[in-house]
Amino acid sequence: MKIISFEGFEYSGKSTQIKLLKAYLKKNKIKSTFTREPGGFKQLEKIRKIILDSNFDNLTLILFFFASRFALLSQLKSNDLIFFDRFFDSTFAYQKYTAKDKNLILNLINQIDKKFIPKVTFYFKINKNTLTQRKKAVGERNNFDKKYYNQFSRIQKNYEEIGKMNLSNRKFVIIDANKDKEEIHNNILTNLKKWKLIK
Repeated sequence: MKIISFEGFEYSGKSTQIKLLKAYLKKNKIKSTFTREPGGFKQLEKIRKIILDSNFDNLTLILFFFASRFALLSQLKSNDLIFFDRFFDSTFAYQKYTAKDKNLILNLINQIDKKFIPKVTFYFKINKNTLTQRKKAVGERNNFDKKYYNQFSRIQKNYEEIGKMNLSNRKFVIIDANKDKEEIHNNILTNLKKWKLIK
């Protein structure tokens, strides 16, 4: 199983890039699976709705995310090229407030996700002004977005912290999400080809 994950704040453009990549792979007849977290299949989409529209405490959210991810991974085929819209980096970035949170999340990654560390993670780094403009144009999508918008600096710092950790030698690529979408798309393709993940 080759996992590639797309990470970043809402409105950073990662979902747009996933659509562009999906179209490219389909056109070039490259077999792949695309999924998202939380969610990914029917039962887990129900969990997604609960998470995004509710106000659970932080520990409950952490456990929800890991349970959902484990259920999703157990449904995927081992020989697939799998692209994730969010993975454990998002859990770390959004749910890590204290050293206790950090230790719990990293322990759960080690226990549950150790066999499923992505080969590559693309982190879409966006500045606050660009994010605010996009947010105004699109509107808030759910309670989750509303809750975490004002925690931009903390979340961005957490993304960069986990990106620097040596997790099974995965490649953590920082994408300038303020750039043109076609330029970003070509950058992603170049990296995937360089590491022989696609042709």
